[in-house]
Parts: sequence; C-alpha cells; structure tokens
Amino acid sequence: MKRFRTLLIVIAVIAAVLVGAEFGVRALVQSQAQQAIEKVDLELKEPTVNLGGGSVLAQLVQGRFVDVSGTAASAVVPFEDHSVPVRGLTYHAGDIRLRSASAAVIGNLALTGTLGYDGLSDLAGLPIGYAGEGRLLVTYSVDILGLNAMKIGISGVPQLDVDKQQVQLQQSRIEVAGVDLTESVSQQIIDRVVKPISLAADERVRITSITVAPDGLLADLTATELPVGR
Repeated sequence: MKRFRTLLIVIAVIAAVLVGAEFGVRALVQSQAQQAIEKVDLELKEPTVNLGGGSVLAQLVQGRFVDVSGTAASAVVPFEDHSVPVRGLTYHAGDIRLRSASAAVIGNLALTGTLGYDGLSDLAGLPIGYAGEGRLLVTYSVDILGLNAMKIGISGVPQLDVDKQQVQLQQSRIEVAGVDLTESVSQQIIDRVVKPISLAADERVRITSITVAPDGLLADLTATELPVGR
C-alpha cells in the first residue's frame, strides 16, 4: 500500500509538472505568435491570435502545431498586379507542420473578409459600386448613338467562377441617363462591354464564394500548403 501511495504521488507530481510545462509553453508560443503575425507584410491592423485546443507539447513532439485562428481589422492582400485592402478579416489555419525551429507549412488556411468597392474597382480597372438587391453597378465609357465616351452603368448579379477565379455579371441591366435605348441596343452594349472581373491571387489561394454587401464583396478564401518562416 505504501508503494502504491508513493506511485500515486510520483504520478501526481509528473502530471503537475507536465501541466505547468504545457501552460508555460502555450503562453510563450501565444506571445511569439502574436509578435510574428504583427510583422507579417500585409499591413495588418489590430491582429489577434488564438491557439486551438489540444496539447501544444504533444503536437510539437509530433512535428506539428495546434490550429491557429484570429482576426484583423484590415489587411492589404495582393491580387495579381494590385494590392487591395480587405476589412473585417477572420482566419483559421490548420494542419500546421513544422519543418524546423523557424519554418513551417500551413496545410489549409481559411479566410473571410470584405473586399471594398474601391479595391474591387482597382482590380477591374472600372468604377464599381453597390446597386442594391444583391447587384453590382459597373460604370463603362462607350460610344453609342453618335455620343463619344458616354458613361453608362450596367448592373448585374455577380457569379463567381471558382475554377477561373473570375466574377461574371448575370441578369445585367443597363442604365443610361437621358437616352432611350431599345432592348436590342441595350443587349448589344451589354454583350460588347461586360467582361469578367478577375479575382486571381496567388496560385495557392482561391476565392470560394462571394456575397454582395453595401460596403463591398464579402469573400471566402482558402489556401493550401503555404510555407511560412521567420
């Protein structure tokens, strides 16, 4: 019985040491992760970092890391030749595998944020705004009916082509102030000027869904096998 009690005491001491070590490691990693994300070259505003559940120590022994999630008030995200602001950013990173003490690979990353209409206009090279009722309003400059460089607005419901990473306008309607257009002429103009809007970013990053909102496009993005390091 005495030996059994001694064994219980030893187990309790070991458990207490492990719990203390886990707490200390988690606090240290949380602090370092917060410092690291603040240095990310995306002009993050007010970023937060939260470590997922499970033992940090156990994951580290396996060469892995717990999931990481957080938020940022805004970030500047590269899309092809443009860098545009994305607001209200939330993210979740999982399947994080350690390659060394200073390098890792994020197996999957999910992000959600709002791409404002100013940024969307930069990407499209055309003025884009909110038309209400889930529609976008795109302003074009065209020559019609003897009028040169006339400004017309075409509104439509954006549909995302995930494979091509493009947004196309469906159910388009034309708006031209002070000029009466037949339905045939309107459709000819729409067919001629309306082109897909590219939202292509990095080859590992894809937009998976979009929702029209008064302040911009709410977009869900996914990324896979992203290398990170210090």
